[in-house]
Amino acid sequence: MRNPITIVLLCAALSACQAVPQDLKPVWTQTGKPAACAAAPYSFKVTPLEAFLIARESRGLSWKHHWHLYADSKYYYVHDIFLGDGPRRAFRQGLRIDGKTGEIQYRRESQ
Repeated sequence: MRNPITIVLLCAALSACQAVPQDLKPVWTQTGKPAACAAAPYSFKVTPLEAFLIARESRGLSWKHHWHLYADSKYYYVHDIFLGDGPRRAFRQGLRIDGKTGEIQYRRESQ
């Protein structure tokens, strides 16, 4: 039988191994919704404001909290900053929205 502490540490180490993309950058980290004139990242068709509105309409995040937007080469990551902020947290916990189609990309349960 394995030591419970060893199992917890192993699980924590494996979940932290999910690499954050090198090109993940903040797009909108201010209070409120993005400005209508905020430009979409290169190769995206969906603007930051549109991604924000898609997230709001999905009701996947609390309206009571502030949200930040991050983006890599393919997705926006809309992240509720109530318990903390940063690229790693946005990548792992944020609502993922395709930057070209505007569709929400749900994560598999195993991730």
